[in-house]
Amino acid sequence: MPKSTFKNLPKEKKDRIIDAAIDEFANNNYHKASITNIIEKSNIASGSFYQYFENKEDLFKHLINIVGQRKLDYLDKEIMQRPDEINFFELLKKLYQGGLNFAKENPRLLSIGNNLVNNNCEVCNKIMEELKPQSDQFFKRLIKMGIKRGDLKEDIDVEFTAKFLTSINYSLSDFFYTEDGLNENAMVPVEALIEIIKDGIKPKRGDK
Repeated sequence: MPKSTFKNLPKEKKDRIIDAAIDEFANNNYHKASITNIIEKSNIASGSFYQYFENKEDLFKHLINIVGQRKLDYLDKEIMQRPDEINFFELLKKLYQGGLNFAKENPRLLSIGNNLVNNNCEVCNKIMEELKPQSDQFFKRLIKMGIKRGDLKEDIDVEFTAKFLTSINYSLSDFFYTEDGLNENAMVPVEALIEIIKDGIKPKRGDK
């Protein structure tokens, strides 16, 4: 995370450094991203960077936190303040719709997130593993609320289901993006996926 020297910088300078870093990591995977380029684009002294961040990994983690925070801004705050009042599966749809809206309006941050998920590098894998427990805890909270509301079975394995939903969350990039870019109809397969989670794939009595 940023050092106190970075946190104490004037807002204009902090924004300039972060904007240059976002550009660099949006256009390059982790290994190809260049601290030298960031220093040049942000117009800071060559030695200043290491007064602000420990290293490239430290900066990248900070950017991933920014991506996560801004993505949360796209979720309906009123809904997130009262998730226990909303059907579990409807809440999932709203979460993914918020993610799609974020993707449409933040292409650079989206690219950074994609580079994290799809770039099989040691640092990226480590960050992904560090983020998973947070996601698991988030889904466990929603699952427990869903059980309390009666939307989910009382005997559901909360731990396993939370990890399952986290894994699906990481895999959704395959639905959201095509070779031509963002899939504008991404919610169609996402909603179909939610229906499979909700109803399973086994035929119900009378379906045959």
